[in-house]
Amino acid sequence: MIMSDNQDNNEQYSDKVLQQQEAIRSSGMINMFNKKGVKSIAEDMGSDELVEFIEQADASEYIEMADEASQRFR
Repeated sequence: MIMSDNQDNNEQYSDKVLQQQEAIRSSGMINMFNKKGVKSIAEDMGSDELVEFIEQADASEYIEMADEASQRFR
């Protein structure tokens, strides 16, 4: 599991990564299961933390993070 240095023990992923993921999801620009496409949009949006996370995460870690972002921002 990939975690940020600025997280407390109760959080699995940084707020910044989750917020950046949610911004892309709520835009409706892409299917969130398209990890490469999400990374490309994140790069275009200057979402560096999310880009770094996607580069380091395997598919299951990415899905877990996306699920947490979805749950947090409902």
